[in-house]
Amino acid sequence: MKRIVLLLVLLIASVALFAGEPVKGIGAGISTGIPFHIGAIGEYNFGPAYASLEMGYSTGSEFMVRAGGGYNFQKPFTNSDWGMDLYLSVGGYLGGYLTLSGGKLYASGSFGIPVTWSWYADKIPLKVFVQAGPSLTFGSGYTYLGFSGTAGAMYVFSL
Repeated sequence: MKRIVLLLVLLIASVALFAGEPVKGIGAGISTGIPFHIGAIGEYNFGPAYASLEMGYSTGSEFMVRAGGGYNFQKPFTNSDWGMDLYLSVGGYLGGYLTLSGGKLYASGSFGIPVTWSWYADKIPLKVFVQAGPSLTFGSGYTYLGFSGTAGAMYVFSL
């Protein structure tokens, strides 16, 4: 995991933090977050909105699948101290989790409303994002309201 973070930092530093415009197209990359999960993410950004699919491993030996989407705000939020443009998106996701424990298969689900901040590199079609928001987890005899956060990066194939 430390190698992935180091690689991501070096990749971002190599483009000298010059911000680019959002790229419309299909993105593929990696993500991690809290509650702990790590996986592969795919996204189709068609301008004013996006759709995403994430699959991976989650806390408690769970297989995770998340499908979501959201609205992209077109104007960047500029931070002159950092010299970078951040783009805001608001959306939602529906997730499913499968756990094998004691020879039994358990299923649960979640619904979340994340806010996403994205940065696009100038020279290469790279998107780095952080998203956070409330989530409702249900199934297997429990329901609770919590908080989820995800960070990741993806290469975007322009269409």
